[in-house]
Amino acid sequence: MKKNEIKTGRNKPPEVRTREQIEDRAFNRMLLWLATAAVVEVVMVLINRFYVHTRVSELGIKMPLYKVLTVFPIAGAVLFVLFLVWAVKVRNGDSGKDGTLQAAVACGFLCMGIGGLLMRNLETTAAPMVLAVVPGLGVLMMVFYLYQKEFFGCAVIGGMGLLGFWVYRTFLSGAVYYGYLALTLVIAAVGVALALKLKQKDGVWTIRGKEIVVLQPGAAYLPYYLTAAVTAILLLAPLALGAAVAYYAMWIMAAWLFILAVYFTSKLM
Repeated sequence: MKKNEIKTGRNKPPEVRTREQIEDRAFNRMLLWLATAAVVEVVMVLINRFYVHTRVSELGIKMPLYKVLTVFPIAGAVLFVLFLVWAVKVRNGDSGKDGTLQAAVACGFLCMGIGGLLMRNLETTAAPMVLAVVPGLGVLMMVFYLYQKEFFGCAVIGGMGLLGFWVYRTFLSGAVYYGYLALTLVIAAVGVALALKLKQKDGVWTIRGKEIVVLQPGAAYLPYYLTAAVTAILLLAPLALGAAVAYYAMWIMAAWLFILAVYFTSKLM
């Protein structure tokens, strides 16, 4: 290379290099969340294999695992709090780091605690759901970092809708489903109220005089409103039309999320 030649990366304008650095950091954060989800999934798979589906020759393992899973929720909650506090300290410190690693590990311990509790008490009833939800949470973090934030809101509510159909078909529209339905509707309503407020302020949220850009100017708010409405209608439909509707409603919800994925992907191009 001649002395007067400059590396390609240094030829780029400062704003381009800054944008690339921001994208690289976001990608690295996403990888941390995906790695955490992968570790949690491996732990859940092992619990499913050696506790939920224990073979006759492995019955000696199940009782020790039961005792271990008894402390899973407590240990998960304690470690969640500790790592979350650590993440806040790192973020507010002068190290220049944002605490993503600590936050991801904190959420990982929380998921392990909840997943272990469900698989210990409900075993084969909860195992398929837990094994599906953990990768689903990883996908949500991919959406958070790769797509527009309004799509992330749609994915959260739509994902809760899909999980709701499993709850309905598993617990036969009992008190558990009514509680889950109420929780989903409240979260969807809060999201709608937040979206309306953000729309009035061009996506900016003010906290203690500090402006935080939650959504970019020109963000698409209508898809979230429609997703909240579709989720509410589909979750209420089985109560009015019968259990058979839940199966078809689940596929309608999945199709709606696919349509949203195509729509927001096209907006990235």
